[in-house]
Amino acid sequence: MLKILREHFQLAMVILLCSCAILAITPFAVARVLSQEWLLAIADGIIIGGMVVILVVALRTGRIKLASIVLSIFYTTAGVAMAHLKADTLIYWIYPISIANFFILPARFAGIINVCALIALTPLINHFKESLVLFELLVTLLLVNAFGWVFSWRTEDQRQQLQQQATIDPLTGIGNRRKLSQYLEAHNHEQTDAFSGSIILLDLDHFKETNDTHGHEQGDIALKKVADIIHGRLRANNDQVYRYGGEEFLLLLNNTPLEGAIQVAESLRLEIEQAFKDHSPALTASFGCSQHDVEKPWNHWIKCADKALYQAKGSGRNCVRPLPNNTATLN
Repeated sequence: MLKILREHFQLAMVILLCSCAILAITPFAVARVLSQEWLLAIADGIIIGGMVVILVVALRTGRIKLASIVLSIFYTTAGVAMAHLKADTLIYWIYPISIANFFILPARFAGIINVCALIALTPLINHFKESLVLFELLVTLLLVNAFGWVFSWRTEDQRQQLQQQATIDPLTGIGNRRKLSQYLEAHNHEQTDAFSGSIILLDLDHFKETNDTHGHEQGDIALKKVADIIHGRLRANNDQVYRYGGEEFLLLLNNTPLEGAIQVAESLRLEIEQAFKDHSPALTASFGCSQHDVEKPWNHWIKCADKALYQAKGSGRNCVRPLPNNTATLN
């Protein structure tokens, strides 16, 4: 659980926000019951119950983005309603609500919800004896939202930069092994035919000889050229490629049967062979193909492709070998 929270900031913020809000509001609800302020006590109870329900649903379904939006709209609406019930004291809850929105939502969505809340508070101008008081509240809330928006935007921008550095291979510009793991784990719950596809695992043959003969700089150029060749064969918004190891690449072909993966692999094999025909020593690639099996975990899927690649290497290299997922147990 702690690992999930470390890797999923938005989920951690939803849990933290709900927990803090429940702990903060509960004493007020109890106090209002004791003082027989039934309307406010019921309102507090609804807020607490609603947050508990949203939190449980988010944890069970994993739909954190949707839960964050619903949670934000729920407690913002509740805060505005409470402010209308007792403006003198409860209006100040809008400050932490506005800031909380920037923690669990993208800046633009949080800004829209907060602006709507400010507009909903304007009728309270008739409640305050001096209109300047409400005006000051609204101005300070606008400032809080402006600073919150800048902070949220900057934080999200830095998070995306760090995410890219952690998941993109700097040499070829394609996803690395970490990004592949994140993608497969995110889709691990899709155990239906809607998520069916194949893997191609390719390894450049005798690549060490290229580095030894021409140096690592020429080896890097060859790797980038192979990555470009693969990119040219992928279907936009459907197929993906990752640098799986030093000279290994993994292609994830969505909605593609094993026969289709074999055709793609053979086409790539010929194109790589042609691209490096004048290269000395000759640079070719071996391919292993495997089809997704919804009854088995994704790591078994990759092991099948790896075993097929091993067979290709043992068959003289520069060839394609498929391995169906119903093969005997892999060691």
